Order: sequence, then structure tokens, then C-alpha cells
Amino acid sequence: MSEAAKRCGVALLALALPGSALALPWNLDMADSAAVKAYEREMAPLPEGVMSQPHVLTPISYRRNFSWQSDARLTLQNPLEADDAVLATGRRMYEVYCTPCHGDGEVLGPVSEKGYPAVAILAGDKGRLKNLPDGHVYLTIRNGSISTLMPAYGYAMTNDEMWSLVAWMRDALPQSAYLPPETTPAATAEDVR
Repeated sequence: MSEAAKRCGVALLALALPGSALALPWNLDMADSAAVKAYEREMAPLPEGVMSQPHVLTPISYRRNFSWQSDARLTLQNPLEADDAVLATGRRMYEVYCTPCHGDGEVLGPVSEKGYPAVAILAGDKGRLKNLPDGHVYLTIRNGSISTLMPAYGYAMTNDEMWSLVAWMRDALPQSAYLPPETTPAATAEDVR
């Protein structure tokens, strides 16, 4: 390499060094940035008059959501008629998403055998489904439950698939029909005496 080429290379390096030195270390900018973590804040609803459109990579568009701890869990009703197509969809969803932990509803699945905590028995004498309204079951499937380590499946299933799953569990699992709690009559002034 000629002496002139060496001098030219050193000169270019000297010119480039101060600019790149100002960018070092790069990781400080990333560590100190004002990042917002996913689900840290509740997503704002769509503005009035705007229509949600599904995306190619995430085909589920905007859906209104409720917390499973809200009063909506008591009032939400399954909008689907439990026909053969709905029950077939519900069965397929149960086999894919529920069987690994909940098994057949009465006997827990292989995940719970490995010591995974708090897997609920869904059907039979010890089953939880009979004590939970449809809205509660739907919202638990959709949003998951931190207290029982139930994962959320709202990202993986559409509303119709989740409601189909609720309908299939009510139809196919033993002793899973919802039994509302008995209401006690309100006390009157004469009862208090």
C-alpha cells in the first residue's frame, strides 16, 4: 500500500471517529428510553364512527373486553345457538386448548400430572363449571386468571370459538350445566322483630 493511501485512510478514520464516538455506548439509549410495556395500560377504545379492520398477521380485529372480575361476567350470555356446527367447533377448541391441563373435565390432563398448580376440575361432582355463569367462563377463557395461572386464549380464538367452547362444555361435560345460587328472600321489618 502506498504512503499516500495510508495517509488517506488515517485521515478518513480520524474524521469518522469523533462522530461514532458520540454514539458509544449504544445500550444507554435503549436502557433509559421511555418504553411502554405491553398491557401496562388499558388500550383506548376506537373513536366514534371508526370501524376495526383485521390485519393479515393478526386476523382478530378489535373486540370489546371485560374483566372476569367485573359484573359483566354475571350478565354476559352466550349469543350462539348450540347446534351441531357450534358444538363441533367447541369440541375442537377444547381438544386443542383445554385437554392438556383439564383432561376430560373430571380427570386432569398430562400437564397437571407434572405438578402444575391450581388446575381446576371442570365437571362432575367436584367440577367448577356448574357454579360459574357463562359470562364468567367466557371471560376466563379470554383473559385468563392470575389466581389460578390460567393462560388467556383471547389472542388465539375468536369470540365465536370461545362461545362455542362454552356451549360444548355445558353440553358434553357431565354435571356442567350452570346452577344459579338460590336467592334468599329479603328480610322484612316483621321478620326482624
